[in-house]
Order: sequence, then structure tokens, then C-alpha cells
Amino acid sequence: MKTEGNTAEYACVVCSETVTTEMSAECNWCDGRYHLNQRNDVEAKDCGQVWIDEQYLALQFACANCLKGETRAVRATRPARAAPPRSRKYRRRA
Repeated sequence: MKTEGNTAEYACVVCSETVTTEMSAECNWCDGRYHLNQRNDVEAKDCGQVWIDEQYLALQFACANCLKGETRAVRATRPARAAPPRSRKYRRRA
């Protein structure tokens, strides 16, 4: 179901052209948007890849810059996000 008004435009981190939300993906490494054709019946630009991670059984998204290794240094210098403290589901045994 497609609704009007929820389409956002971004700049592709690989080619710097505009890309819409429907025809893009967010890179797991640099958090940037890149062109990704998610349909087989439409010809479109791809500036990255998506694959199934066999260890975690999850989809992995990566832009062409991260696949080449150009932005891995940026990822290493970015401060890590601290996870919020989790509340316990059960009381600790005495």
C-alpha cells in the first residue's frame, strides 16, 4: 500500500545523485543512503549490494564505498553509541 507524502529524497553517498526512499537502502557500516534497486521488473541504478549473512540470518546492506574499504576508517573513528541500560525481567536470586 503506497501513500502519498511519505517519500523523502536523499543524496547517494556513492554517486551524490538524489535518491528516494523507495529505491534506496541504508548502509550498515556508514549509515548513508545509496541507490539500490529492490525490484527485478524495473531497471534502476545500484550503488551497493545486499546479501544474506549466513551466520546471523539477516540482510546486510553495504554501499560501494564501504565495500571498497574507503569509509572503514571513518567508521573506526566514530565514537561508539552506548546502549541504554536494560531493566531486568526477573528479580535476582538471593
